[in-house]
Amino acid sequence: MRARIAALALGVCVAAGAAAQPVPFDVTTETAALAGVEVKVDVYRPVDNLADGVAVLAHGFSRDRTRDRDLARDLAEAGVIAIAPDLPNLVDYWGNGDAVIDVVGALERGAYGLPPTPRTRIVLIGTSAGAVATVIAASKLPGLGGWIGLDPVDRSGTATRAAAKLTAPAVVLLGEPSVCNLFGSGKSIAQAVPTLVRSQRLRGASHCDFEGPTNNFCRTVCGKSPRGTDERVRRETVVAALEMLRDTPGDSAPAGTPADNALETPDFEPLPR
Repeated sequence: MRARIAALALGVCVAAGAAAQPVPFDVTTETAALAGVEVKVDVYRPVDNLADGVAVLAHGFSRDRTRDRDLARDLAEAGVIAIAPDLPNLVDYWGNGDAVIDVVGALERGAYGLPPTPRTRIVLIGTSAGAVATVIAASKLPGLGGWIGLDPVDRSGTATRAAAKLTAPAVVLLGEPSVCNLFGSGKSIAQAVPTLVRSQRLRGASHCDFEGPTNNFCRTVCGKSPRGTDERVRRETVVAALEMLRDTPGDSAPAGTPADNALETPDFEPLPR
């Protein structure tokens, strides 16, 4: 696992500079029972393209699946199928974690118009409170392709405890500390992950940059950011997802290669473990 994570970290550097042509995609909306509740699920699927894998997205507190639209589109254009459900609970992280587990189980069986997908070809991506739900789910899904936390907010220590149980590669991207992310509470989640590939703060990023589209209310409460910051967040998220889903040789880098500083750009500040 250490060798895999080291190789993945090196792959992030390569993929970050690689240009890819967007592929066309389509969007369908289905109804599914998640954690016992009927909800809507948007499926973003590349057209006439062999998908690299599937990303399951989880929105933040009091939001819905439409706030994952921009990231889902970017993933689909990069060749990754994106599944964006409405989470069934407002504040029940565990219930929403069960909902994410239900999505993964459905994908493994073949659902949403897709063939059965092995768990290794699935990554979970959660924003804010959605990151808590997805890390809870990831801690219960051995063999998962990976977990990406986008400015996670941990109000009770639940996410930190779940993160300590992860066995899949993980990437955590953070915004500037503010009241909306409990002044950088996601850092403690990243520090708890034993399989962390990297954890970095995007300089100048608002909590709002991790959802898309956002709205003026979010910017008023959580703060504004330089133009284009949301696009950089999505770009780095897509790069991380692709590296988790694409095969990387486990012995291409020696175990113990520092992973946290794998990607150092002017926009990012690597966080110490």
